[in-house]
Amino acid sequence: MAGARARTVALLLALGVLAGATVSWPGVGAAAAPVPEPTAPAPAGACTIEQWQADFRSCVSRLKAVAEDDVTCRNAPTPTAPDSGLAGWFAARPEAAKEPGPKGFYSDYGYAGYSYTTYDIDTGCATAVLHPDYKFTNTVANGEFMIATAIVGASNALRERAWDPRSMWGWADPLVEQATTAVYQKVFSVFGIVTLCVVGLYLLWRSRQSDMSNAMTTAGWALLVMVAVTALAAWPVKSANLADGTLVTTLGVVHDAVGPTTRDAPPGQCVLPNPEACVDKRPPAVRASDTATETMLYRNWLRGVLGSADSETAKKYGPALYDAKSFSWQETERLRSNPATRELTIKLKKQQWARVAQQIKQEDPEAYEYLQGLRDMDRVGAGFIAVLAALLFAMFDLTASVLVLLGFLLFRWAVIAAPILGTIGLLRPASAGLRRLGNAVVAAVFNIAIFGTGAAIYLFAVDLIMSTPTLPGWLQVVLVWLCGVVGWLLLRPYRRVTQLGGKGGGEAGGSAGSWHRRFFRDMRAASRLDAESRGTGEPSSGRRGAVVAEQSRLRPEARHEDLTPSAEGGARPEHRERPGDGTPTSGERGATGRTTPAPRQRRAPASWTEPEGPQENPSFVIYRPGTVGPAPERSTPRVRSEAR
Repeated sequence: MAGARARTVALLLALGVLAGATVSWPGVGAAAAPVPEPTAPAPAGACTIEQWQADFRSCVSRLKAVAEDDVTCRNAPTPTAPDSGLAGWFAARPEAAKEPGPKGFYSDYGYAGYSYTTYDIDTGCATAVLHPDYKFTNTVANGEFMIATAIVGASNALRERAWDPRSMWGWADPLVEQATTAVYQKVFSVFGIVTLCVVGLYLLWRSRQSDMSNAMTTAGWALLVMVAVTALAAWPVKSANLADGTLVTTLGVVHDAVGPTTRDAPPGQCVLPNPEACVDKRPPAVRASDTATETMLYRNWLRGVLGSADSETAKKYGPALYDAKSFSWQETERLRSNPATRELTIKLKKQQWARVAQQIKQEDPEAYEYLQGLRDMDRVGAGFIAVLAALLFAMFDLTASVLVLLGFLLFRWAVIAAPILGTIGLLRPASAGLRRLGNAVVAAVFNIAIFGTGAAIYLFAVDLIMSTPTLPGWLQVVLVWLCGVVGWLLLRPYRRVTQLGGKGGGEAGGSAGSWHRRFFRDMRAASRLDAESRGTGEPSSGRRGAVVAEQSRLRPEARHEDLTPSAEGGARPEHRERPGDGTPTSGERGATGRTTPAPRQRRAPASWTEPEGPQENPSFVIYRPGTVGPAPERSTPRVRSEAR
């Protein structure tokens, strides 16, 4: 009995312990279980705006990851290359982008990513059907951005080539050298001898007029043209490059002083391991391209993606979203050299977009609606503003770049054309074509200097306007347009283009086809000068105030007598009132106060008139052989009326 009682007590105690353990075990287990660490820090205090702008990749890595199924379901955009689309036709990676240092969106990404896509639309993950309204409006907005990107791309490409002619016209050096040498050997060396013989004969013929000054001018001109053409033919490429180097050096000083400013880090704030990374190595043209791309394209793209380009959300997450939608030049080269890494790179870019989008959804729901594409008409408006701003900006910038390019191109064509025009231009009266070429070269030099400086000032003004946060967006666009209009009015691009044709104010700028008329006119003038000098001993054209008589076949006796001035004040007959007629003279006014022109008198027909001198009795002298007496003298010599 005692053993049975002991077993019963042990069983009851075991049941009590089991019951107590059952009741208290969840609390003990919960207290003993380890607390899981959060996968991401608090999003609000993760990174400041300055940290996001300085290094957004490290800030993105601290955000909460998104499942791959959600990334695919929400339709994260696929990134594009820097040279894709219509603007990619003008895109090329700048040399400065390969070096360390501050860069802009254009230097790193080209024209990638400037398009709109929908994200996280409530259509379900099982279907890929998109609402027709969203599809249509996004297509319109993307078409607008395609046009705007192409305009800005053309403007940037022309400016970079215009401000660096060595990279633009390097292909033309063999053309200039071979063409100039061939023309000099086949044309100038052969036909130039004939022209020199003509010059010698011309000098011999002009030596009869004893005109030493004109003879020396003709000989000196022929010598100058021969030396200049020979020098250009000996060093054609060096001649063109010398002009390029002189103008590029001048424009470089202006652009560095006036153009878009550099982004060098202050010496005390540069904490990077490589000090060279704190120095901005971009040339002025690339800095201008970065400024134009950021102000005309990137900011308008942000307005369609996040609703504003100046909000805190846009400043923090805008660069990260743009990087997730674009491939940089460095990434593109790596993918093209190793295509196997393309899928992984696109997957990482989509994950970055999804992380940033999830963070925007928590912080700014209104901006997230723009990111989704629900505010589709606002995207159409942002695209329209981008097109308008690009057109107004490129109106003056494109014109200035084209004129600078024409100036540098004209240097090379002038070197090639100099032996051809110099063959005829050795003769000074026939040098109109050569002088016109010289006028065109001088006009090109002035155009390059004027429009290069004007473009630098214009870009500096655009940079200041777009970087002023107190100016609203519409006013910035209007001010950019007004600055371009002022540039047009002051510099007159159309007039500068016509001056490249070589038209000057003097006779040297005449057409090249009139040289033979000018040459023969000079010869006729020389023959008349010779005839007058033999007749009078002094050329009448050189007398001060001399009266040049008209050439006429009428004899002096048959000329109309009314052409001589009257004795009553020297007025011409047509300015006097005709007798018997009430017509007032040209200096009088009628009753209405208007000047009545004097009627034009008709010239009387030529007829014989008696002389005005006194009539004399005719006298005759008869010669008789054998008479010795002298002939009687005339009492009064007869004087003809024309000799008075």
